[in-house]
Amino acid sequence: MREILNHVISMYHNYNGAGMQMALFFACLVYLIVSKKESSKRYLFLGYTILFFAICFFPVTAQIIMDVCIGRNVYWRMFWLLPCTIVIAYTAAVVISRMEGKIKRYGLLVFMLLIIIMTGTNVYNGTIFNKKQNYYKLSQDAIDICDMIEQDAAANGITHKKLITENNLIESVRQYDADILMPYGYNAVMKNKTDTPNAHHIYQLMSCESKNWESIAWYAAMEECNYLAYPAEETAVESLSSLGYEVVGANETYYVYRRDLKETDYQGEWLITQYGAAEGSQQMFYTIQDAEGHLIVVDGGWADGADYVRTIIKEIGNHVDAWIITHPHRDHAGAFTEIYKNRKKMKVDRVYAVDMAPPDVCLKSAPWDETEVYEKWLNLDIENLEYVHAGDSFEVAGLKFDILNAYDDYVGELSDDLLNDGSMMFKITAKDQSMLFCADVGKKMSDYLLEQYGDLLKADYIQMGHHGNGGLKSDFYQFVEAKAAFFDAPAWLMQDVSGRYTTVKNAHLMAENGAAVYSFSTTPNQIILK
Repeated sequence: MREILNHVISMYHNYNGAGMQMALFFACLVYLIVSKKESSKRYLFLGYTILFFAICFFPVTAQIIMDVCIGRNVYWRMFWLLPCTIVIAYTAAVVISRMEGKIKRYGLLVFMLLIIIMTGTNVYNGTIFNKKQNYYKLSQDAIDICDMIEQDAAANGITHKKLITENNLIESVRQYDADILMPYGYNAVMKNKTDTPNAHHIYQLMSCESKNWESIAWYAAMEECNYLAYPAEETAVESLSSLGYEVVGANETYYVYRRDLKETDYQGEWLITQYGAAEGSQQMFYTIQDAEGHLIVVDGGWADGADYVRTIIKEIGNHVDAWIITHPHRDHAGAFTEIYKNRKKMKVDRVYAVDMAPPDVCLKSAPWDETEVYEKWLNLDIENLEYVHAGDSFEVAGLKFDILNAYDDYVGELSDDLLNDGSMMFKITAKDQSMLFCADVGKKMSDYLLEQYGDLLKADYIQMGHHGNGGLKSDFYQFVEAKAAFFDAPAWLMQDVSGRYTTVKNAHLMAENGAAVYSFSTTPNQIILK
């Protein structure tokens, strides 16, 4: 209820802005209240205003209006129902009419106008109005982009034209040429939901200052967007050219690209997404999906993030081919334990996990640890649950899994931190590339794993052990030779200068070895496993 009330107050401030209209409105109401000759208007205006505020500020009715009628983002429009203009104008007319003498009346009128002018905002300003470049009164860049697309399509016999461009050009393109489709429209600009999850991701990616062109190209293929328009930047040209885009037109500002989409595009390739946690927490939550609709989920994070995990899975299709639970710590398996006991319409084909030591054994070895989520896990009746062991291999929709670490007797011989060091380390391999997931495996396991697996540990990408803090040894990370490293850690942990945590040291290590470093500061982070 407090959240709703705070939101209403925030919307009121958005409506009021920095002007004085509400102050004038309330001052006029006070005048009408104390004026004996305005008793009928007093009941009308005052009664209506009190009823309005009672409804709009009461959390229960406010929530109903938000959720059922107009939505939270535009709740400030409710304040349009206040008779501000009518009350201010009526009161001004009454006051002026009661003033004796024309000079006094005109003087009071000028004074009132000056108050309104001085306390208001000039709407005819440069941020809203500007001189149009053409008789269409649209952005000339948008017109040029549309013309270039139409010329290229006509020359190459292309009938399907679907464009991705900068978000500020969306409206102009749609107004000028309705024959050019777009993945989303004005609803995305207004922060409302787009028609499809893929379109939503495209909008988010195009809103980022630093563009992840590989991810944009992936979602563009899913939405059948064959054209792209973007400012003529050298880095963008290089990146898009490497992804199969060809420059087919240009003006002074923009390049127009085309990529001929094929059914085989991204076949056998996987989009891997790392998600962050709320309120500066660390967690582990990844999705791995292919162009054919297969979905693999890794962990999921905290129990209080279960609704967020549900939403992500629902957007991708609500069908999980395989759910990997690396180990039953609360920042890894918490969301799963909440979701699985009430899956609703979600379908989960198979769950892979580690046959961990019993909770009392884990706590005996590490009294500082916690097993709350582990005990919830044990109480679940999980269909198609498969416990994996070091050395196991399996495939999910053509993606190969090699299990390199899981709880067994050898873990207890090397470490007393059973829940972390007994977590599932696995390597996934697509057609040409691979990624190593280290879960929460720590340094006590480093030498054993290097000796046991050798070159099998090498991978193109790596998820850092124990969120990059106190995980595996430096020589282990160097041996993997990854070109990108994923830290499942928030900003405060990545920027720690106290020396208590090793995330900063490990981030520097990976960067010095030529790896891109990803963390929660930029999530969702995505790569294509080819």
